[in-house]
Amino acid sequence: MEKNDSNTGRSDQDRELARAFGKVLNREQPKSDLQDPIYKILGKVRKTDLDHQREIPVQGKETAWDSIMESIKDTDTNTRQRNPTPVSPIQTRRTWLKAAAAIVLVALSSIYLVLQFSYTSPAVVAEAGSDIETVDLADGTRVTLRPNSRLYEESVTESQHTYSLTGEALFDVESSDSRTFSVESGPGRIVVTGTRFSLNDREESAQVYLIEGSVRFETTNGSTSVDLQPGDASEINREMQITGPFSFESEIVTGWTENRLTFRDRQAGSILRELEFHFNIDISAPQNVRNETLGGTIQLDSAQQSLDDLGTVLGGSFEQTGENKFEFAPGDTN
Repeated sequence: MEKNDSNTGRSDQDRELARAFGKVLNREQPKSDLQDPIYKILGKVRKTDLDHQREIPVQGKETAWDSIMESIKDTDTNTRQRNPTPVSPIQTRRTWLKAAAAIVLVALSSIYLVLQFSYTSPAVVAEAGSDIETVDLADGTRVTLRPNSRLYEESVTESQHTYSLTGEALFDVESSDSRTFSVESGPGRIVVTGTRFSLNDREESAQVYLIEGSVRFETTNGSTSVDLQPGDASEINREMQITGPFSFESEIVTGWTENRLTFRDRQAGSILRELEFHFNIDISAPQNVRNETLGGTIQLDSAQQSLDDLGTVLGGSFEQTGENKFEFAPGDTN
C-alpha cells in the first residue's frame, strides 16, 4: 500500500518519480535509467511541442513542456504548496484545418437547407384514386382525371396558368384572350387559349388528342413543337422526338370517361397495359396472347369484370395470383 502525504495528497511513489525526472533534467541521471511509461509519453509531448514551435495559451505564455516540468518540480519540494499551472490542449495545424473544414461544411449544409425549404413543391389540385374525378379550376376550366392520375398547379398568374399532369385527363379549357393555359405531362407540354383535348403520360411518352380548338404541342425543353387541329393527335417520347400529327377516333380516346374501353384492331398487349394503368394492377400473359388483335368494347366497372370479359375473347381466363396481380390461364382446348 502506498503512503500518502496528508498535506499534498501525493504518494511516496509520485515523489520518487518526480525526483527522478528532476535528475534527468539536470543531467544527473541518464534518460535510459528512467523506464516509467509516463516519462515516455511526456517525451513525445515535448517533441511535438518543439517540432511545431507553438506556444500554448496558458498562464504566463509558457510552453506545454515548461508547464509540465514546473508542475513536476513542485512535487520535489514538500514545503511549497501551489496549484499546478493549467495546461490547455495541444492544438496542431491539422486540428485547425479540421475545424475550418467543419465550419465550411456546416455553412454549406445551412445553405442547402435554406434552398430546400425555399423551394415550394407544386400543389396537388386534384387526385383520382380508383374512381374518375372531376375538378373545376378557378378560370372555369374543367378537368376529368382518369383513375390513378394527378393534376398539379405549377404557377397561376393573371396572364399564365401552368399545370402538370401524371396519368391521363380530359381538359375542357375555358376560352380566354388574356391568359395562356399550359399543361406539362412527361416530356410534352400543351399550350392553349381555349380548347378540348385529352392528354396522357404513359408508356414512356406523352400523347395528346385534340377534340376542339387548336393547340401547340411542344417538348418540355422547347426544342420542337407541332400545331394541331381538331382530330389531330401527336406523341413525344423521352428522347424529345415528336410523332404526328395523326388521326384518332374520339370515342376510343375518351371512352374511359364513361367507364368503358373501346378498341379497333388493337393488340391484346396494349389493352392489357391500359387495364393495368386504369386499375393499378399487374397482368401476366404469354406473348402469343399479347399479340392477338382484337376489336370491341369492355366495361371498366371493376378489374375482375373487365378481365373476365377479355379472357373470354382470348379463349381463357385471368386468375388472381396475389394482391393486385393477375395471370392468364388458357382454356380447355378439348
